[in-house]
Amino acid sequence: MGRLIFLMQAVSPDQQYLILNAARKHFGNGGDKRIKYTLPPLVFAAFRLAFQYKSKQEEDDKWSKKCNKIFQFCLQTVSALAKGEKRAELSLRLFLQGALAADRIAFDNCESVAYEFMSQAFSLYEEEISDSKAQLAAITLIVGTFEQMSCFGEENHEPLRSQCAVTASKLLKKPDQCRGVAISSHLFWSGRTKENPDAPCRDGKRVVECLKKSLRIAHQCMDSTVQVQLFVEILNRYLYYYEKDCEQVTVTVLKQLIDKIREDMPNIESNEETEQINKHFQTTLVHIRHRQETGDPDGRDYAGLVL
Repeated sequence: MGRLIFLMQAVSPDQQYLILNAARKHFGNGGDKRIKYTLPPLVFAAFRLAFQYKSKQEEDDKWSKKCNKIFQFCLQTVSALAKGEKRAELSLRLFLQGALAADRIAFDNCESVAYEFMSQAFSLYEEEISDSKAQLAAITLIVGTFEQMSCFGEENHEPLRSQCAVTASKLLKKPDQCRGVAISSHLFWSGRTKENPDAPCRDGKRVVECLKKSLRIAHQCMDSTVQVQLFVEILNRYLYYYEKDCEQVTVTVLKQLIDKIREDMPNIESNEETEQINKHFQTTLVHIRHRQETGDPDGRDYAGLVL
C-alpha cells in the first residue's frame, strides 16, 4: 500500500498536492498499525513535490509559499507518525530529512522551517529514545545532518551546534559520551552558516575543547580495553584536524596521545577485540609514517613527530 503513493502522478504540481492531501486523509484512517508503512512514503513524495516546485520557480512566482505549505503538511504528518509506539527512530529520521530538504530547496522561509524540523528531532530524541545504542546513533544522525546544512544564520546555528555537543555529553554510557562529543567537534570545523555558506566555521578552539572533553571522558572509563580503543579513535580525530590545518592541534598533543596508547596497550587482556584495537593503532602509525615520507602539498606534514 505504501508503494501506491508513488504511482499517483498528476499533470501539474498543484494537482499532485491535492492528491497527497487526499491520500493523507485516507491513510490516516488506516489505524496505528498501518500508518508506519503508509505515511513515510507519503512524506517523501511531498519532499519530491517541493523539489518540483523549486525547478519551476521561474514559471511560478508563488513557488516559495507552496513549498512552505508542503513542509507544514510534512511536519504534521511526521508528528502524527511519532505519536505511536516504537516509531521514534523512524520519525526522527524523517524530521532530519525534512530539515535537509528545506535547506536544499532554499525557499523564503526555509531557515524557520528547517529549525522547526531540527527542534522536533531534538524533542523526540529527548522524550522517546532511551536505549543507549539508539541514542548514540540518533545524535550521530543529528550531527551528520546539521553539518550538511547552510541555511541557518549564526543566531540559530550557534545554539544548535552547542546543543548537539551538550546532548552528546549527556549520553548514559561513558564510551557513548566520548564518541558523541568527538563527533560533535565537526560542527565547529565544517559547519556552515547562511552568512558564509561557502566558508566553514573553522573554530579550532571549540574543536580542541570537544576533543579534550572526549579524552577526559575516556579516562573515566573503567574498562581498560574500551579506554585504549577510545584513545585510538580520538587520536584519529586529532590527526584529521591536524591534516586539515587546525592550528590548535599540535605535534606535541599527538605525541602525548600516541605515547599514552603505547603505554596502556600492553596492559590490556589479549583477545580478538584487543587485536583489532592494536591493528587499528598500527594502521594509524603506518598512515603517519607514509605522510612523513611522502609529504602533502595541501596540508601539514608530520616532520616534527618522532614515532
